[in-house]
Amino acid sequence: MATIYLIRHGESAANAGLKTEATDLIPLTPLGHEQARTVPSRLPNTLDYIIHSTYLRTKETAQPTIQVHPQTAVEEWALVREFTYLDPSLCVGTTMEERRPLVDDFWGRLDPNLQVSPEVESFGQFITRVKLAHKKLEERFASTEAVVALFTHALFMKAFFQVLEQPTAPASKLMAEFFDCPVIHNCDILTYNLP
Repeated sequence: MATIYLIRHGESAANAGLKTEATDLIPLTPLGHEQARTVPSRLPNTLDYIIHSTYLRTKETAQPTIQVHPQTAVEEWALVREFTYLDPSLCVGTTMEERRPLVDDFWGRLDPNLQVSPEVESFGQFITRVKLAHKKLEERFASTEAVVALFTHALFMKAFFQVLEQPTAPASKLMAEFFDCPVIHNCDILTYNLP
């Protein structure tokens, strides 16, 4: 049985309320780096794979674990990137608080097909991607004993376990229930066992 450890990135500049630019280039704060340094001691002594998303904050969070496991294969998967749904042209140089009205409007519509810009996803597209990530993990690691550290993001982790628990639920139902899921804090680690 393969074991996948899903790890949320450490505190980012956006999490800390700072102004940010491109969402994929948001870095960790000093606290985020400190949190990342605690991750290796909370994982097994042996890892077969370390996977991170294409976003800078997951790459930075993974670095201490990569340093502790220099022989472990490292891969970058775009499939496990964060759900980005706000129009980037309205978000550059803003804080999380300044983006709050846009966030509230998006989720308040409860429209899984709403795609506010060609550069971002609708919730329905996001769920499709999460399902593809599930499939890729199964294809790679099912029926193995692999131990995998997967550095990813809070919204991705929420959706990952939603899809696991409700694989046939429509995106509209998942969206309506999305924030019923527990809060996932920076550098929280959740475990998924693949048969």
